[in-house]
Amino acid sequence: MQNKTNDLDSVYQRIWEAIVAHKLLPGTRLKEEDLSETFGLSRGFVRKLLLQLSHHKLVHLVPNSGAFVAEPSPEEAREIFQARRLIEAELVRELASKCTAREKQLLQEHVEREHQAFAQGQQSLRIRLSGEFHLLIGKLANKPVLTSFLHEIIPRSSLIIALYQGPGPLKGKARHSGLSCSEHTGLLAAIAAHEVDKAVQLMIDHLNEIEAQLQLEPTHDEDVNLKEIFADL
Repeated sequence: MQNKTNDLDSVYQRIWEAIVAHKLLPGTRLKEEDLSETFGLSRGFVRKLLLQLSHHKLVHLVPNSGAFVAEPSPEEAREIFQARRLIEAELVRELASKCTAREKQLLQEHVEREHQAFAQGQQSLRIRLSGEFHLLIGKLANKPVLTSFLHEIIPRSSLIIALYQGPGPLKGKARHSGLSCSEHTGLLAAIAAHEVDKAVQLMIDHLNEIEAQLQLEPTHDEDVNLKEIFADL
């Protein structure tokens, strides 16, 4: 067994990051034995880890079947984005009202890392950085309670995006990444300029746009071409 770590919190963080980066997709089975070997944890510790992930709605435990990365329902997806709008509007309002030169610099450095990752085609890193940008706003706003809620629902948002990302001119991850890059830049400018109302509206518009990309309604195509579907199977 590889002794990579025996720190439960560290392993939780690594799984959290894998979910945020869309490396662990909804429905993926998390086998106890694989987690035990990968992280050098006992099976008992792995069970504790899976219970913790389940408590935070990131993993679904199925009796006699195992643990699976959660697959949020469309109703849960809508509620998650509703919660994000409420929480993040207040966080950005607080930060925009008092943003210092140092805080502006921290936000700029982060956005530059996002642009660099996007330009280099590092989509998993880019997606993770996107979530961390929102958490950074919470940290700089100095609202630990609201930020703790956000820390819980950001990974669930990533699961939702991975599960329900609709088709578009760019495919899923790249489309979402490019959108966030440009909108984070505008949001940063409003925060740094202390344009409170504008920053709040930009944040709400940003989250609305991400949600609008999701295909939360069932699609009904009466003209399914079965020959085309099975041509390459």
